Amino acid sequence: MTHLYDLTGQMIGLARMIEDGEMDAETLQDTLEALEGDLQVKTEGLLAYVANIGADVDSIDNEIKRLQARKKGMTNRQESLRDYLKHNMSAAGINRITCPLFSVTLTKPRAMAIIDDESLIPDEYTVIVPATKTVVKADLLRALKVGNVSGAHLGESQAGLLIK
Repeated sequence: MTHLYDLTGQMIGLARMIEDGEMDAETLQDTLEALEGDLQVKTEGLLAYVANIGADVDSIDNEIKRLQARKKGMTNRQESLRDYLKHNMSAAGINRITCPLFSVTLTKPRAMAIIDDESLIPDEYTVIVPATKTVVKADLLRALKVGNVSGAHLGESQAGLLIK
């Protein structure tokens, strides 16, 4: 079977022969009909293959979406189970569980700055991030530990869960 690039080469050669006047009308007609038929068959096959590739791309996109949704569900389930363990350890007053495969520690809450009204925070505890005023919570937390700062108060984060 003739390759598409061979047919293209033959069509170019035929065009040159026509330009040079090297071919009679009957031979030209027969040759054109044969080449056009082969070219049409090759083109149809090529386009069918391109369509199959498009279908494969669509299938892959759908599979990616399905797997991303599955991943999100599994991640949410994982987080939910960790929160469930943390809640039950806290409710039972258990701070540490060790077993051959894992060690689980319920961490103590740590101090954190809770912003009540950002507009009242003194400028010394803020930075300008490209046209946006942002509170530097680490600096604010240090200041709250030694005294009062208007617009914020000292609080605690939730207990954490450390699994090793």
